[in-house]
Amino acid sequence: MRAIRGDTELDLGPPKRLALLALLLLRAPGPLTLSEAVDILWDDEPPTSAVNVVHRHIGALRRTLEPELRSRTNAAHLVRAADGYRLLVDTSTSDLLRFRDLRAQAQLAVKGGAPAQAAQDFVEALRLWRGPVVAAGTSVARHPVFTSVGHEFVATVKEAADAVLTAAPALTEEVLAVLRHAVESHPFDEALHSRLIGALAVTGRPAEALRQFENIRGALAEELGVEPGPELRAAQQHLLQRRVPRDPAGAASRAGDTGRPAQLPADCLSFTGRQQALSQCLELLPLKGECQPPTMTAAICGMAGVGKTTLAVHWGHLVADHFPDGQIYVDLQGHHTSRAPLEPAEAITEVLDALGVKSDRAHPSAAALAAAYRTALDGRRLLLVLDDAEDCEQVRPLLPAAPGSLAVVTSRRHMEGLAVTDNARIITLEPMTREEGLELLDRRLGTDRIRAEYAAAVEIVELCGGLPLALAVAATRTLLQPHFPLASLAARLKDTDDCLDALSGRDARTDLRSSFHSSYEALSSSAARLFRLLSLHPSREVTVPAAASLAGTDLRRTRQDVAELMDHCLLVELAAGRYTCHDLLRTYARELSSLLDAPTVRSEALSRMFEHYLYSADAATALLAPHRSTVILPPPRPGVRPQRFGGRADAAEWIVAEQYLLPELVRSISHHPRGETFRRRLTSALETCLDSTGF
Repeated sequence: MRAIRGDTELDLGPPKRLALLALLLLRAPGPLTLSEAVDILWDDEPPTSAVNVVHRHIGALRRTLEPELRSRTNAAHLVRAADGYRLLVDTSTSDLLRFRDLRAQAQLAVKGGAPAQAAQDFVEALRLWRGPVVAAGTSVARHPVFTSVGHEFVATVKEAADAVLTAAPALTEEVLAVLRHAVESHPFDEALHSRLIGALAVTGRPAEALRQFENIRGALAEELGVEPGPELRAAQQHLLQRRVPRDPAGAASRAGDTGRPAQLPADCLSFTGRQQALSQCLELLPLKGECQPPTMTAAICGMAGVGKTTLAVHWGHLVADHFPDGQIYVDLQGHHTSRAPLEPAEAITEVLDALGVKSDRAHPSAAALAAAYRTALDGRRLLLVLDDAEDCEQVRPLLPAAPGSLAVVTSRRHMEGLAVTDNARIITLEPMTREEGLELLDRRLGTDRIRAEYAAAVEIVELCGGLPLALAVAATRTLLQPHFPLASLAARLKDTDDCLDALSGRDARTDLRSSFHSSYEALSSSAARLFRLLSLHPSREVTVPAAASLAGTDLRRTRQDVAELMDHCLLVELAAGRYTCHDLLRTYARELSSLLDAPTVRSEALSRMFEHYLYSADAATALLAPHRSTVILPPPRPGVRPQRFGGRADAAEWIVAEQYLLPELVRSISHHPRGETFRRRLTSALETCLDSTGF
């Protein structure tokens, strides 16, 4: 609430007097009755003196508004009315009336087919807005007579955003600022958020727009337990499908260039989800007016079948116009099922050919080829998609040396070396969430079928582990057998002896088993052996000592093998020192072990694993219950690496982490040659440990 006479802001007095003036303004040009004023100003039982208090505040307001006034009968602003008072204002003296008048004009302009004029009127109305009618936190601020004015503001912001984004782009920044302010006050209004996302996209802030969607989606889920509604989802999809506007200066620099390469493969029509990864990719684009981009290289890394190429190609199409000199795609064949990885010189030649640059074909030296490559890229704004890299050395010669171009590398390796030497942004692509997986099936199978068999669809997403390639193959199998229920496919996927067959075929590009195998073949013999034997472990999580016991190798060798498996995205470190493998990879490793590891090798590995947990639990018992009498165990067999503990806390932490695995071992240890003896000892140690830790 503010009142101004000329250039002077008036002192309106205490909060209740401010609220009374606000009520008079809200009712203007109509009257405010005394009974309404009392009811609103005192939210509890009003005092007997309430009417007199209102009269005194009215008198004080008259003196403030008209200090020269001698008699209230001559008042020009605040006058008596039947059973109350009236404030004589119009659109020239009341911002609120002017606001409403401009909004009405804008609405008429929309109906009359003049959206540009409507946008001007809406924005002019919003310029009058300063904040809540009364101070937030006061008791009267919650009264509907005041909150309804806030609703007028929000409705006008939405109308203004629609008009501006449709017909008045020059006003987008101004309406964007108002949208931000409105969202702060109404954090769960999805319609506001959808328009804010649209405004951010139009003003060249796609990464921020994606973050805005993720923020409201998280808030809705956490605070209200709901998913975004259709309007917000539509804003998200529109954002992901629209293309980043071309920089006019960059476009002009290549005007008339008919040799602009556009080599990106076709975009995936069923692409869905991946908001976080797309947001990370969009952050790679330089901000408007920024000369030096944050990086010139991005590496999208992840396991086979996780959708790295699909993401890179989709993002490339999304931002293609940001690279006016073209987009070049090179398949580096790092994990091809039948071809050798592309040599860097061959890849450079492909890029030069795409740009129409001739090189010395007879005997080009590596130095000459590299120099020609750097010269060709200098001054250009190119997007290079370097797909399926074998390792860092294969792609380093292909990375841009000067600002302007951007290389997006995809690889099943983690490519950490590129982050060290080339300031590359590493984007690790994880399997899809349940919601993303269901949306992918929805895109491929149709909403009606997913709704009709929702439980089976959820089960398929979980059994595929959110792997996009597996989900796409599963959806195709279903389309080929339209009369088979989804539950029949889910049943096949549950069967570990059949699930990879259900997701495999004769096309090497879509055969899941072949895709896994090309990753496996890139391993050293030691890491490959550990990968196979890890499938014998009953838990999805394993520590280095447990892995060492399974393999019968020393801790140093095992750490190196684990690091190699992580580098090839065959293991993931979810918590410090604890490693896990995707369920479908575990199934594949189990197949390999049954084929390549002799029964005696598997039996010995299981025995070492059982002893690992027995001796580890015994060591934890000694720390957690030192006074308990125990039987002295004989030394473990060669190759067993029991867990070592630094103290009671370390032992208790291990017990907590393994509390679900140890009982499972007790049930399955009967397969061990000394199974009954080990079972009794492990049971005793487990009971003592769990009692000591409170489980």
